[in-house]
Amino acid sequence: MLRTVALEKLKIPKGLPSRRAAPPATPNAEPTTAKWLVIASGKGGTSKTTTTLNLATVAAAAGLSVAVLDTDEQATLSKWHARREIFRERHPDEAVPPIRLFSLPLGELDAAMRKVDATPDVDLVIVDTPPGLEQRLLISKLIRRADFLLVPTSQGTADLESANEFMVAAIGVGGRAAFLLSRTNQRWGSYRIAKKILNSAGDLCPIDVRDLRDIEATHDYGLGINEFSGRAKGADDIEAVWEYVRKTMEI
Repeated sequence: MLRTVALEKLKIPKGLPSRRAAPPATPNAEPTTAKWLVIASGKGGTSKTTTTLNLATVAAAAGLSVAVLDTDEQATLSKWHARREIFRERHPDEAVPPIRLFSLPLGELDAAMRKVDATPDVDLVIVDTPPGLEQRLLISKLIRRADFLLVPTSQGTADLESANEFMVAAIGVGGRAAFLLSRTNQRWGSYRIAKKILNSAGDLCPIDVRDLRDIEATHDYGLGINEFSGRAKGADDIEAVWEYVRKTMEI
């Protein structure tokens, strides 16, 4: 937990790559036996990247060696990771654990998986994916590789319809999966309706993530919600989701 540093928005300096690949694996090293968690949905704007980075920082704080794989050509996760590296360089005394980044588009999935598998000392890989069902074949390959799939969705009708369609496809390839209600407002009637719809369509993470500015601000600083000074709003949400994921994946 950061206690002393006044948070500053970190911008990526000119010349710093927005997609930073992990360093090459040590020659002749034993391949990773990491568990794979995939964050995917058929629609954009459902908090896939926000979920990925916040689960990664909570898992790293728990002592796991964590890698993230950015397969979205928008590279939002990679840009967050670049800000994180800047923060770590500026504040070396702060307890901000390293997170390894692999950054390859979904079209190079086979190469990405080989890179990760050849990298030693990784306990958990969390994969951020681009939106859209048009890449169904590649997503299906990734789901088959995953130990667990989280499908984030808001409580809005369009997101719920897309998430349901995506879950049907995921179950069709044999993936272990659950919905995650994200950016929720529990005071709205649509919240209760969304829970009913998702529970009837598949497994639903019992904890949802509220629509909070603190959670979205994690993109600005290269940190996770659990690493903000004090006790940021939403930290309990993310940590509870991580506990559900950890137990489900038997980590």
